[in-house]
Amino acid sequence: MKKTVKFMSIALLALSLASCGDDKKSDKDAEVELEMDHAMDESMEMDEMDEMGEMNHATSEKAAEAMNEDTAALAFTDENAMAVWKAYNAVREALVATDAAKAKQEAAQLAMIFSEDNAKLKAMAEGIAKTEDVAAQREAFSKFSNAVEAYFKNTINAGTLYKQHCPMAFSGEGADWFSNESAIKNPYFGDKMLNCGSVTATITQ
Repeated sequence: MKKTVKFMSIALLALSLASCGDDKKSDKDAEVELEMDHAMDESMEMDEMDEMGEMNHATSEKAAEAMNEDTAALAFTDENAMAVWKAYNAVREALVATDAAKAKQEAAQLAMIFSEDNAKLKAMAEGIAKTEDVAAQREAFSKFSNAVEAYFKNTINAGTLYKQHCPMAFSGEGADWFSNESAIKNPYFGDKMLNCGSVTATITQ
């Protein structure tokens, strides 16, 4: 009887040890599988990041190419006309940024470029420069943009200027401006409605 009990005890112990061995093996197998899954996930994430990086790079290159097409060939008949354009564009960019101090400074520079032969444009540029109220600057800039169109048409000799229009400006009256880019950057609303508007015409030589 004692021998039988002892034998059964040994058998149970052996089964228990075997079972523990299997559990340990199963735990190790599970750990290996988890590590492999984690490595695969990391590899897939890296591949996705690489693909996104390539797509972003391609998009940036296309945007740069489009901008170069808009701006690279722009030229005017003389240095004075080019200076007028650059100063006008600086005023526009200041209004896009809603920077009244910068708009005042650049408008004063614009007014100085005009001689008495262009007294009307000179006075209108001074009208932008005489105030630091951005709403008043934008209204004066709109009037100047309407008046300067003929000047740009007569002096451009290469490239393209884009006449752009915002129908929402000045309580729905609408307003125009000129840009050397086809993309809309609204000088009448700034970041409140930055992309409001469309290209309505071009000045090309």
